[in-house]
Amino acid sequence: MTKIDSVQKWLQDLRFMTEPECMSVLQGKSISGNNTSVEPMVAAAKSNKDSIDAIRSRAAVISVEFAKVFKKIEKERWKHLKSASVRITSHMRSLLHEINTCIHDMPPYLFEEEAAIMEECAKLSQYLESMGETNGHKLSTTPIVNSLTELGKSFSTVVDMALGYLVQSMVQTVDESNSAYCVQSTISHIISLGLEGEHMCYLIAREGGVKTLFDLCRDDSMSQTHCQALRGIATISCVSESISALEKTGGVECLTDILCNISLGESMRSEAAGVIAQITSPSMNHYQHIMGFIENLDDLIRALLNLCVQASTHEVFLLATAAIANITFMDSMAVDCLSSYNAAKIIVAACSMNKAESVFAKDQVATILANMSVLDASVSEIKDNNGIQLLLSYLQQRPLQNSDAEIAASERVLQKTAIAVTRLCRAPENASIIVQNKGVPLLVNLCRNIKARNNSDGVLIASLAALRKISSLIGPECLDVLDVQQLIKPTLIDSYLICSQMEESFV
Repeated sequence: MTKIDSVQKWLQDLRFMTEPECMSVLQGKSISGNNTSVEPMVAAAKSNKDSIDAIRSRAAVISVEFAKVFKKIEKERWKHLKSASVRITSHMRSLLHEINTCIHDMPPYLFEEEAAIMEECAKLSQYLESMGETNGHKLSTTPIVNSLTELGKSFSTVVDMALGYLVQSMVQTVDESNSAYCVQSTISHIISLGLEGEHMCYLIAREGGVKTLFDLCRDDSMSQTHCQALRGIATISCVSESISALEKTGGVECLTDILCNISLGESMRSEAAGVIAQITSPSMNHYQHIMGFIENLDDLIRALLNLCVQASTHEVFLLATAAIANITFMDSMAVDCLSSYNAAKIIVAACSMNKAESVFAKDQVATILANMSVLDASVSEIKDNNGIQLLLSYLQQRPLQNSDAEIAASERVLQKTAIAVTRLCRAPENASIIVQNKGVPLLVNLCRNIKARNNSDGVLIASLAALRKISSLIGPECLDVLDVQQLIKPTLIDSYLICSQMEESFV
């Protein structure tokens, strides 16, 4: 008798046994059921994405070759010009073959542009053949430059048309498909394209991507795709064409409705807040007044503050505060709305619950409080809810990681906090609170310690201004004699020069 039971022995052996026939049947079955009609559409969307990547890759190679040719012309390297130009025409033919392979039902306008490219390639080759030997004579660069310029224009046009056609096909899939799985898969490809740069965002907007995604958000039957649709909108809303499309389709109204509808859940409302933060970002080149914004401003502010209160994660709080912070730059009415809803109390309370642990969230909080400090009513609210103490803690902010993004965010926190302190000191009692809570030594340290302020001139100037404001209200006795002589008595520019050169060494 063995110690191991026969059934146990069989179960142990079974783990390493397979029946080939059963395994073949299992491998032949699709994991997702009843998707036979959906799979071709999903595959087509993936194929379009791959085709776009392939065309852009070939276009990048051709762009490099164009740059090389123009450099050879500039340096008059005529012997190498012909081979370089031949490489361009060869790459052009490969590009056209790639486009013809990717786009099966070629539209007539693409055929015409491809013909124009072939004609320009023929002209270029003919001119190069007619050049012959230079025999020491300087050639005229005008004809070759003109030929290359025309070829370059046709090349840019055909690439733009081909990419636009493929993007349009993906947008149509989102618009026409009734399968949530197919729509989500296609949107993920659109998001991936949007992350590749502004040109792709421009093409997606031009081909109706913004309108289609907002239409999807309004379709209750596709509710499981709404979060991803909003994320797609946020991704591509970094160009003016996307903002224009958003205005035309009533995007602000749609986002406001989503944010105000608590029944939709936190995830979807946070995605809507992300879109608001993106389209209102002051760093965008297209920063402008957005149609429908003022009309919905009050509802937006109220809904975003509610999201700050209910935020269950740091990421949701960051999105909500980023949207609020950006809105405060767009219109002065925003600060009035924030004050009417006790925004300072809400924001400071959320920070006390450790919702703003990241430097990026602190950046948004400092921005909101600094912009609210321009109103006397908000100054009192910030003081009454321990906002001054919160801001003073931000004066000790240092980047936790040595990344450019975190260092830049830390500098913004320091600068905006110092600005907020200066504005809050319009009320003498606030200056006294700052002195009592050891705020003056923190500001002095930012002025004197280059590392503490990350060598930022903006932080230095803001800190000097805050110290001067406090000194004017409390008196110079709140500072050491040396600090008064170097940071208060001289002109602002002289104090700036003194502080900025403190740690420099001269040989």
